[in-house]
Amino acid sequence: MSRIVLGLSIAAIVATAACNSGGGEDANDSASNQQTNATVANVAAGQGAPPNHKAIMKARHDNYEEMGDAMKGINRELKAGSPDVAAIQRHAALIARYGPQIPTWFPQGSGPEAGRTRAKAEIWSDAATFRSAAQRMEQASASFNAAAQTGNVDAIRGALPALKDSCSNCHDKFRAPERD
Repeated sequence: MSRIVLGLSIAAIVATAACNSGGGEDANDSASNQQTNATVANVAAGQGAPPNHKAIMKARHDNYEEMGDAMKGINRELKAGSPDVAAIQRHAALIARYGPQIPTWFPQGSGPEAGRTRAKAEIWSDAATFRSAAQRMEQASASFNAAAQTGNVDAIRGALPALKDSCSNCHDKFRAPERD
């Protein structure tokens, strides 16, 4: 049985390499093909496709930057004499959209061992507490978004402290200070 699987795996690798070796490809296509071939080889060897932790970490960082910018926008509008409620609603919707995704941004292997990140190892070593903090943020972001979508500035102001607390709660335990 294992000889059959090995033979099929080798055949798949050869077929993929043949398909990827066509002429006229540029350097990006060649690099992509090499990555595809490596992935096929790993899958054929029973190792599965390795996750791209650098890409995961960059996407996670970019998402948090967007959320931070949204929080700044909300705060800026609420300090204005006449807040732009539509802007607050857009920012609130973005935060609420990302809230449920947060736990998925931290797959095993995407922590400090994978490179520069502010994500602390406690995210993985104390996963239950991290999930609880993420759920709290998800609930607070949904509640804040619901308040924002009413257009009532007083309701928005009233819901903001719970959202800020949920962010701080996670930052305090699971995010390392900025480094130079």
